Amino acid sequence: MRITVDPTAAQPAELLDRDVFTEFEVAVPAGTTVADLSAVLGSVGRLDAEGEDVEAAHVRVDVGWLRETAHAEGADATWDEQFEGMLAYAEAKGWVQDGTVRAHVVVR
Repeated sequence: MRITVDPTAAQPAELLDRDVFTEFEVAVPAGTTVADLSAVLGSVGRLDAEGEDVEAAHVRVDVGWLRETAHAEGADATWDEQFEGMLAYAEAKGWVQDGTVRAHVVVR
């Protein structure tokens, strides 16, 4: 699962590869700063970063946003089952907290 966040786009956040449950990342374009990313996350989640290195940052993605967005794009009950499996794995790793799941930030 990949979320693209482009601070310069009219729709700054988009859910891509929603059916890929073995990867989870927030992709940003080169040149994006921690401040840029934080400013456009909105309902997607919140930045979980220390310092100014966007490549070392993480985003705490709102689980509700993921569900709502996936279902708005046609996800079904099978998707929900697979998503629950992904969340269980993430929870076992300590990446689920307060209704969010931690995603790495990747610069593309």
